[in-house]
Amino acid sequence: MAFFSTSSSDYTKQINSLAKPTYTSKYNNLIEEGLKNILNGKKFSYDFNADPLYKNYKESYMKQGKEANLSAQATAAGNTSGFGNSYGVTAGSKANQDYLQQLYDRIPELYDAKQVQYQNNLNNMYNKLSALTTEETRLYDQFRDTVGDYYDEWGRLQSGYQTALSKELADRDYNYKVERDKVLDAQYAEQLAYQASRDSVSDSQWSQSYNMALQQASSGSSGSSSGSSSSSSSSSSSSTASKAATTAAKSTTTAAKTTSTSSKSTTTTKSNVASRVNASMAAAAASKSSSSSTKQRYTGQQK
Repeated sequence: MAFFSTSSSDYTKQINSLAKPTYTSKYNNLIEEGLKNILNGKKFSYDFNADPLYKNYKESYMKQGKEANLSAQATAAGNTSGFGNSYGVTAGSKANQDYLQQLYDRIPELYDAKQVQYQNNLNNMYNKLSALTTEETRLYDQFRDTVGDYYDEWGRLQSGYQTALSKELADRDYNYKVERDKVLDAQYAEQLAYQASRDSVSDSQWSQSYNMALQQASSGSSGSSSGSSSSSSSSSSSSTASKAATTAAKSTTTAAKTTSTSSKSTTTTKSNVASRVNASMAAAAASKSSSSSTKQRYTGQQK
């Protein structure tokens, strides 16, 4: 009788077969490593003596300074006919100092270059971290979409399950009531049949008693005139009471049967019919009692 193509058990199987999405980060380790490098990285500092480029400059300028020193001293000696003097030494030292100064002038330039290099490296680390974070966010958003789809499907199946279960419970209750009504109707029909049988027996017994009373009354009517007159009066009175009881009993029985036929649809009406049947049985009993009284009177008259 179900109006739904899917039962509650089918919905339960579908719900249990749903696999909840799980997420495994693809770039989380790289992100943590990049962030660690940025946070724990050394701050910028510069030592020109440790700079390979400065060492190259130093070797070059010191060589050039030495050569300039020798060249200046040779020039001074040539001017003095090959004799060295303090002027030549001073001129050579000055030429060497000029090249050393050029070397020192390179240090700020090398410092700036190293600072730019440090900042570029730091920027690259930030850019790499940003790219990894962006991609990780995109992948996680995709995962969240699958989670949303999962819960949407779970909700749809859960709603279908509740609807199907409610319908199945309603059908079960309806079928139970139908079967219970069949049992009650069968019991009620059996009770009516039994009561009708009992009414038939009661009517037969009453009819026999009544006929016997009439026969006895007819036999006693040939007695003495005074006794006959008195007996006739008594018999007439008893017969009238008996007939009235008979009429009441039959009317009650007919009403009970008619009522029982028209009242099989509800339990309340069945109770009313049972009450009327009980009244009928009481009336029949009263009728039998009246018949017994009549019989005793006729027997007394005969004596």
